[in-house]
Amino acid sequence: MLFNQINKNEKKIAIYFNENNTVVYKDLIKEADFFLKNIKERNLVILIAENNIETIFAYFALMKSDNVIMILDSNTKNNDIKIIIERYSPGYIYCSKKIAKFIYNYNFNKIFSFLKFDLLKSKSIRKYEIFKDLKILMSTSGSLGEPKFVKLSNTNLKTNTESIISYLKLNFLDRTITTMPMSYSYGLSVINTHLLCGASIVLNNRSIVDKSFWKLYSDTSPSNINGVPFFYNLLIRIGLDRILNPNLKFITQAGGRLSKNSFEKIFKETFENNIKFFLMYGQTEASPRISYHQAEKEDLKLKNLPIGKAVPGGEILIKNEKKEIVTDNDIDGNLYYRGKNIFGGYSKSFKDFDKFTFLNELETGDIGYKNLRGNFFITGRKSRFIKVYGYRLNLDYIEEKINNDESNQVACVGFQDILYIFSKKIIVDLEKFVILPKDSFKIIIIKEFPLNTNGKISYKELIKKIIRNFKKFKN
Repeated sequence: MLFNQINKNEKKIAIYFNENNTVVYKDLIKEADFFLKNIKERNLVILIAENNIETIFAYFALMKSDNVIMILDSNTKNNDIKIIIERYSPGYIYCSKKIAKFIYNYNFNKIFSFLKFDLLKSKSIRKYEIFKDLKILMSTSGSLGEPKFVKLSNTNLKTNTESIISYLKLNFLDRTITTMPMSYSYGLSVINTHLLCGASIVLNNRSIVDKSFWKLYSDTSPSNINGVPFFYNLLIRIGLDRILNPNLKFITQAGGRLSKNSFEKIFKETFENNIKFFLMYGQTEASPRISYHQAEKEDLKLKNLPIGKAVPGGEILIKNEKKEIVTDNDIDGNLYYRGKNIFGGYSKSFKDFDKFTFLNELETGDIGYKNLRGNFFITGRKSRFIKVYGYRLNLDYIEEKINNDESNQVACVGFQDILYIFSKKIIVDLEKFVILPKDSFKIIIIKEFPLNTNGKISYKELIKKIIRNFKKFKN
């Protein structure tokens, strides 16, 4: 189990609410043991998570137990929760009292309360076979849609968490602040690494545009901060210097491609203040981190930002369409990953809990290459290529070109052989970026991009907008 050996840190602060309101590891362990008295048998526990003390206590307890945890975001729609309950037959659900009112309709009773959360137990617990090392089920994206979850084992989580601690040189003196939901694998990974090495976590569920976030940040002075591109783009807007504090040692970025403009601004601020800046790449299927790169001056000269080298214990490979390993540098191919942190397959119901597929390689779905220095780069996703009038278009590349050149943000999707460019302002000269026949693309002005709960642009929602408009036009 991931957190079974942390007793040595029992006098260290585990959780900060603010400068004067804290929980030490000794009390965290005590509360976890008390929580687990309410769960007698190995079963599936759904944790509808928020960045609060109720969730952290329960998560820590469940990680120390032999139960399987399914982590959902608190913004999960009621209908999605209903579908998940029907397909997965959880023995227990731990959620806010507000969500609990809805779940009572599905044959559950309250058996325990802690502050604003309730632990609910099924009135008829179903018995099913569970693979011995299965530990966490996580959604692959911020919007559920079809309920499909990634199966992660204790071994997956322990391997990846220890490798991250190793390359970031985390220790019990470190302190982070939550900027992402726990239901997002990157956000959960930040929590796991800090708990495992006896570091501290400042619990936050506010946006960085909220004054109360900065009050909490100032009071607690984290040694590191972590975020997705959306987080850093917001930060650039309100002032990068706001993250500077005497304790800040490093920042990390993952969860998507950072624009070159944003990278240059962040690098300048961190470099001048002797703060390490890590670019990282991962997928939920890899528990979740695959590679890391400490930003350096040479990166400013590159057209494409590196994702770096594989995490300790892992290996990244480039393969051609015949699945042969590409050994030459600067040759595009399909990116594969090898390591003990590769997931055990997808879950669609409790009926597959007894199965765990041990995969030698993870086909990431990304296109990339390796350079002479051994750093890896991503140029796009297989699913983010479309053909228009015989042209093969890399949607990620077009996005990056426009976003780097304009004080603008765009998102590109393909639908029925048409390139749709969603933009926050009119693009005067698209030919600077891509030359196409006029009827092969459409530019749609949008006020705000729809986001998944993990802060990434929801391309599914953008396509839905196109489909809705397409149906209106046909009718």
